[in-house]
Amino acid sequence: MAVSSSVGPLYLREGGEPVFGFFHAPSRHSQRASAVLICPPYGWDEICSYRSRRDWANDLAGAGFPTLRIDLPGTGDSGGSPRDLGLLSAWSAAISSAAEHLRRISGLDRVTAIGIGLGGLLACRAVSDEAPIDELVLWAVPSRGRVLMRELSTFASLEDSAGAPVVDGDPAATPLADGYLCAGGFVMTAGTVQELERLDVAALDFPPGRARRALILDRDGISVDKRLHARLQESGISVTLASGDGYGAMMAKPHHARAPHDVFARVRSWLEEETGSTSAREATRRTAASAHPTPSSQSPIELTVGDVAIRETPFTVQQSSGNLFGILAEPAGVPASELCAVMLNAGAIRRIGPNRMWVEAARRWAALGVRTLRLDLEGIGDADGDAERFSELAELYVPQLVDQVCAALDAMQNRGVGRRFVLSGLCSGAYWSFHAARRDERVAAAFMLNPKALFWDESLEAARDLRRGLRSSSWRKLVRREVPLERIMALAREAPFALPKRALAQRLARRRGASELNDALDELRDDGKVLRFIFSGNEPLYEELERDGYTERHDRWPNVRFEFLPGQVHTLRPLASQQRAHEALDRALADMLGRTGGRWLSKASR
Repeated sequence: MAVSSSVGPLYLREGGEPVFGFFHAPSRHSQRASAVLICPPYGWDEICSYRSRRDWANDLAGAGFPTLRIDLPGTGDSGGSPRDLGLLSAWSAAISSAAEHLRRISGLDRVTAIGIGLGGLLACRAVSDEAPIDELVLWAVPSRGRVLMRELSTFASLEDSAGAPVVDGDPAATPLADGYLCAGGFVMTAGTVQELERLDVAALDFPPGRARRALILDRDGISVDKRLHARLQESGISVTLASGDGYGAMMAKPHHARAPHDVFARVRSWLEEETGSTSAREATRRTAASAHPTPSSQSPIELTVGDVAIRETPFTVQQSSGNLFGILAEPAGVPASELCAVMLNAGAIRRIGPNRMWVEAARRWAALGVRTLRLDLEGIGDADGDAERFSELAELYVPQLVDQVCAALDAMQNRGVGRRFVLSGLCSGAYWSFHAARRDERVAAAFMLNPKALFWDESLEAARDLRRGLRSSSWRKLVRREVPLERIMALAREAPFALPKRALAQRLARRRGASELNDALDELRDDGKVLRFIFSGNEPLYEELERDGYTERHDRWPNVRFEFLPGQVHTLRPLASQQRAHEALDRALADMLGRTGGRWLSKASR
């Protein structure tokens, strides 16, 4: 989906940490009498639903509703850390400030807050603190914070049982401090957990005349919270209940998540019941509000990392298919290195990276003097393009995405940001890093975390599935007759033909792949490109590289190094995996910074 030029990034600077957001302005001919603020859910749900919330904002703006969506402090591209004190108050204050800012830039008196999960709880708290919010749309919102925390704790427990961090057979997890929670890779401090567990909508006082009405949506047929419904009604708020079918689809993994367009239409219809179009008075106010324009898309914000000042600036790369989008972190208090970094999407996860790791790393590297761009490629995060294409895994491994990485390097060089680069990415981002290093002489190094493949082949996943199946307990079940007789007979019929064909295909593919990889590694060695492979346990590509002897060929490829992380979770959700990954990336960067004039400089900088 292409985004109109009326969509722009901005920073809210009113007290506390800066809050990052996107403002979606409607056309002048269709503006309604109400503006909309979208308040996000927390953690993994926030990651999965990001593109859907973007689509929702576009939908609302297209219907005439000025719309602002934000990242809460300590999340996304906003300032702060999840370990900050007083986060609950900071989150609530951010929503209040965003609502006030939305009034100013839209020129409208009325603001509707759409809150999903935690975002809905925070919107209710903000209203009780007299935030300028006139209507509420609450989706999958409990009346008590402890309900949300119980759900997150259950999620965390399931993850722990599925992938306990292990290195060489020994537990290597850094234990969480007492009371802390890590769910979906996102850490919450004991203080924040306690604050959220105490949050209860039933205990909030809603100022008379503030929020006049509310729409509460269920969660794919799971009834709305009765206490929430009752409390809003007791407070004199007119409540409407409606279906929220599509919540689960919106919260699927980012490459499978689908925008709930029926809910978009339902909410839009509810908003239109009373808002109508702007009156002549409001049109006059909107003209006056031009004194408060949306901040420029190139407007920077200053942050402090330790005791070092850095700047972050929205960064757009124009393409024929639409714009790519990123955030550039630069040193403000120390000299900038000639070496720059670009952090690429982890699959369909937006530029903040897995578990917000790219934000933390980019800011840390900027404080060291390394300009670092975290980038969205086509169809991901806030880049233009069709997100639904990525339901086909192969779409993440097409040459056009490598072209876009190189186009981003062109844009950085043309704007005087840098001429020598390191690329970093996880999964498909690692693949793009590898191939951009092969293609572009300005790339000095590629730091690759858990690459799924270095050369994509349609048969790759099928071959791995077969190999996993042969190793799995399903064959033992077959022998023990725990599998139906019909299935045994079918396998017996298929195996004499299917297995030899698959085995032959795998052997041929391995030969082609080995030749291709050998040539690529030789080429990268001769061009002086540094490669860092950083793997979690049980990664299929590492198993294949080890099987074929690549991990021991230091004599042939001295520019290649392998490192290993605790845990067996591809997206580095265990806290120990994240900590070790940060350390590995920092070591790799320090190595590059120390190589000035050394043997492994790229051709572009010799």
